[in-house]
Amino acid sequence: MDFNSIGYFQFDNLIQTRTPFLLVILDNVDLNDWYKSVTKMHLDNISLPSTPEGALEAVKGKSLPPHFAVVVLDRDEKSAPQVAAMLEQAGFINSFYVKGGLEGLLKERQQ
Repeated sequence: MDFNSIGYFQFDNLIQTRTPFLLVILDNVDLNDWYKSVTKMHLDNISLPSTPEGALEAVKGKSLPPHFAVVVLDRDEKSAPQVAAMLEQAGFINSFYVKGGLEGLLKERQQ
């Protein structure tokens, strides 16, 4: 299977346009300094802090339809691809991970 990754532009666009999706946050990643006001409230509402081991059960606990978009963000892309793969195998057909994790977002954001 080929699992989807998204970069800074796609990730930021999802946040800025307040697109409905679930953001699974691993490794205690904190984006609070990046977004303000209404955009920050959207980010707070869609965020689901978790661990790689507990992510599947946490997402299942949200009772989302299988087509609902789920984006996994970790610090350095070490666990997010596996979590996205696990979610897709469990039936969440729109599972993505952020390429490079938070470190990748920071690099791409500065370009």
